Amino acid sequence: GLRLNKPKPNIYFKIRKTGGVAFSAMCALTHVSEKLVQMICHEYKIFHAEVLFRENCTADDLIDVICGNRVYLKCIYCYNKIDCISLEEVDRLARQEHSVVMR
Repeated sequence: GLRLNKPKPNIYFKIRKTGGVAFSAMCALTHVSEKLVQMICHEYKIFHAEVLFRENCTADDLIDVICGNRVYLKCIYCYNKIDCISLEEVDRLARQEHSVVMR
């Protein structure tokens, strides 16, 4: 899968032979808890792993790290045929991040 204009999550994840799921965080987590991390690992049949959150990430970010098949790309959104919409809408689109309005 692709993740556009999104940085790679700063999560350390390593599968181990024994010891269960070791969970630790270097910051306060608002999106996930230790129980949720264990449930996600068990869903992917991972029963022994080390998980370290270095930033506040979501459950989707953890799943991306576990799967390991996500590509993080920067992109530019180009809008064409802007003569069909109002000037206010063109101005709003032009001010968005990673956007270019073409005539």
